[in-house]
Amino acid sequence: MIPSPSKTLNSNPNEAWTLVNRRRRRGKPITNAASRSKTLTPSPEHKTPSSWIPTDSSTDSERESKLLARMESAIRELGSSRFVHRFLSRYRDPQIQKELNKLLTPCLQIQIVAYGIGSIESYKTPRLPLALALLLRQELGVRAMRPIEVFDPVLSAVECAVLAALGCRVITVDECGRRETAMPTIYYMPHCEAMLYDNLLDANWKPVMLRRMVVIGNSFGVYERYVKEMRGACGSVALEVDGRHLLWIRRYVREVEMEGKENGRDFKEDEDEVELFKAFHDLSWHFFELDDDADMGEL
Repeated sequence: MIPSPSKTLNSNPNEAWTLVNRRRRRGKPITNAASRSKTLTPSPEHKTPSSWIPTDSSTDSERESKLLARMESAIRELGSSRFVHRFLSRYRDPQIQKELNKLLTPCLQIQIVAYGIGSIESYKTPRLPLALALLLRQELGVRAMRPIEVFDPVLSAVECAVLAALGCRVITVDECGRRETAMPTIYYMPHCEAMLYDNLLDANWKPVMLRRMVVIGNSFGVYERYVKEMRGACGSVALEVDGRHLLWIRRYVREVEMEGKENGRDFKEDEDEVELFKAFHDLSWHFFELDDDADMGEL
């Protein structure tokens, strides 16, 4: 049972966009221009959907039980945090509710798709974003009755079993983000690489499809500012290529920080929110507002 809820801090934008690869450790930042240029070079692995099997196909009931207990603990911890109070206050804000209601006008159901969660067995930090996705589904209530669809190429068979126990459905194809949005969908993508966001936009590069989407992920605005600052520096071309759809669509995006400040206070210095900072810093809601006749350009 997920409890009813009872910490984002501003970050260095240079560390906000991380690489998702098949053996990556969740949340490890790309720390300099040279490494960004190297790791963000487009590769077929991130361009084309492919079949997928867990990295570790062995099952173990004891590991599953221990991991489920850790997830339940993470849900309780997050559910009682000030961060979730601020997150849900933002979610209930009339501005967010208006955007969600527009999304749901032709349909009463909304799907949550979570990409890039990370290894929930190996590290605590990935368990917190998954816990937040579950709390968000609970908050959406009857509007989100479908299972949360989850994918990360690092997931093991044990992690897949625990996700199923939590009411999620593991996607069995590595979509590389290239999912066409057929129904209202919240794409939950904390700290994914720019290329994954860009693939998602490319697969939905029509106004009618973009309007069906909401992206909860790293700030598009921060990425745009970072690319402008990097122009002419090592790696800037790769950044613009990997994020070209993301950069172009910014003019049609209403971006809202994922959480508000509590009593006007910024919690980036609070020691008790360090773990939550790692999991949730620099995230925003992104709503797409464009007419059917919007010029989508040739990218």
